[in-house]
Amino acid sequence: MGVLVLFGASAPADVFDMHFEPSGGVPDKLVWQTEAGRWYDLWISDDLGDWSYVSGFPQTGSGGPMEYPFTPGVREFFKVTAIDASEPGEMVLIPAGSFQMGNESDPLVESPDELPVHSVEVSGFYMQTTEVTNDEMVDVLNWAYGQGKLVVSTTTPTTVKNAIGDQQKLLQLEDSECRITWNATLNLFEMKPERSSGYPCLEVTWYGCAAYCNWRSEREVLTPCFSFTDWSCDFAANGYRLPTEAEWEKAARGGLPAKIFPWGDTITHDRANFWNVGGESYASGTTGYHPDWDDGGELYPSPVGTFAPNGYGLHDMSGNVWEWCWDWYESDYYANSPGTDPRGPASSGNRVLRGGGWDDYAFLCRVASRLYVIPEFSMEGLGFRVARSSD
Repeated sequence: MGVLVLFGASAPADVFDMHFEPSGGVPDKLVWQTEAGRWYDLWISDDLGDWSYVSGFPQTGSGGPMEYPFTPGVREFFKVTAIDASEPGEMVLIPAGSFQMGNESDPLVESPDELPVHSVEVSGFYMQTTEVTNDEMVDVLNWAYGQGKLVVSTTTPTTVKNAIGDQQKLLQLEDSECRITWNATLNLFEMKPERSSGYPCLEVTWYGCAAYCNWRSEREVLTPCFSFTDWSCDFAANGYRLPTEAEWEKAARGGLPAKIFPWGDTITHDRANFWNVGGESYASGTTGYHPDWDDGGELYPSPVGTFAPNGYGLHDMSGNVWEWCWDWYESDYYANSPGTDPRGPASSGNRVLRGGGWDDYAFLCRVASRLYVIPEFSMEGLGFRVARSSD
């Protein structure tokens, strides 16, 4: 058996390329040195053009060697990518630059609202590596309640609203999938004992996301972005906000152009929490719902950060829960979208959702897929992550 030894580098998203022309059928092994806390992915190609990831990866480095035994064909190329692991809730910089927005890589889906494919220049911004968790939401809600910034109505159903301006419903506590509760005796928001800590916050409306952003900003002595009167957003403020749809898609692609998912053109349960219904050419591996989060028909999300991040260090950009974006939705917006920092139409009846969820087909988890609902809406598979402007 031949052994190829690779030595890691220190920068995130490092890439090592290897070209093999061994005798077909002779066992070989790749071995490379890892760094603790980094994710390592292995890719294979026979022409340096079309890459696919190797089953069983990504794997987390321990500081020691990592290996991949294989029996090669006549000619193969391998690529190892190393991505820094990120802590839940951490903000990472998404670099400024242009990308092709829309569906340019999946001929099986002909959704008019994903076309035309168009070049978009996006300014640099920060994005949270994971979806906002129940823990984070409870902390902010309790702070806001203590500051007199929200009201809780204990009539059925229990509702949470901001105390000033246009008092919209923020969180649907009564739904069984919501893992946050209100303790009327202690005047305190709490979490349910199961599937709560470390899991994404669910049943939050678009207004709830905006309120969370403002209150988290105030608590960290940042300038809030949203107005509670007309729900406009000040993109020049340094506080937290929802990402625009263009920012979300650029971040989801992870610097990897013209791919269906954040890591490539196929999806498996090793990569995401989604419903592999079977029959979709780009979904492979075990079919059905993800076996780790399916209790005999009771489905639920995976803890944030369970799956490997994309090239920007972002987890769960495909699957797990749908994520609210800033933009109003229009089906033909791409035909009229500005080329630099688009922020959606001036108004409409619905806000944009992105990313797909744990009970969705693979085609809904594509980086180009778009969905929309009214901003008052909340559901079990709907969450969010936050962004901040970099200036």
